[in-house]
Amino acid sequence: MRKTPGAGSTSGRRGRIRMLVGAACGTVLLAAATMTVTDAHAHADTTLSRPVITTNQTGTHDGYFYAFWQDTGDAALTLGPHGHYSARWSGVNNWFGGKGWATGGRRTFDYCGTFHPGGDSYLALLGFTREPYIEYYILENWGSYRPTGTRMGAVVSADGTYDIYRVQRIGTPGSTPYHQYFSVRQQKRSGGTINTGEHFDAWARVGMDLGSTMGYMIMATEGYQSSGWSDITVESAATRPPRCTTGPPSTP
Repeated sequence: MRKTPGAGSTSGRRGRIRMLVGAACGTVLLAAATMTVTDAHAHADTTLSRPVITTNQTGTHDGYFYAFWQDTGDAALTLGPHGHYSARWSGVNNWFGGKGWATGGRRTFDYCGTFHPGGDSYLALLGFTREPYIEYYILENWGSYRPTGTRMGAVVSADGTYDIYRVQRIGTPGSTPYHQYFSVRQQKRSGGTINTGEHFDAWARVGMDLGSTMGYMIMATEGYQSSGWSDITVESAATRPPRCTTGPPSTP
């Protein structure tokens, strides 16, 4: 999760999923992620009246997994019913948040909503794998920066064409280098259908294999040195119309 692409890059977004999941012990461990989800679940289940998340955590809320991470600045993730959330961020350095699933994988789902980036921001399906550690994005909309890297081809999915990029990251000093995979939609949108299996298959065809163990996968709003707001609904049953809601009336 960094702005600057290319092999060996250490600036900008730096592996925030890894930092969030591994915060308790400094490494990415499945046990740590599971414990965090369990602890947050007890709190979330008693506060289904739109809890506001402002501290780094993962958990479950009304049947969906959620994640929130920031380093500096002001960001808030409001958890709505089912797969709905809204987010506002201002003056952040790095942040992301959203709803989805505790375990990623091949899934077809709908999403819809409103995305107002004030600078460098993403609206993307965001996930990771272990063995090896890979971060991946299916990027649907963005603000002032469209990520690039080593272009590996393209994939047609959900009535759109996505450019495929691979980016190598060094990470923090002493950590093992890892890759980020991107499918970047050529035409921006803030609602539609995503078929993750089509992207996974397209990545595999060009040698971009994912790890053997899936971590969580969320429809995320992300900001880097920017401000903005979003209002997003994730619908896990593709046969049912998404439960969209009206977003805030104006940009902060």
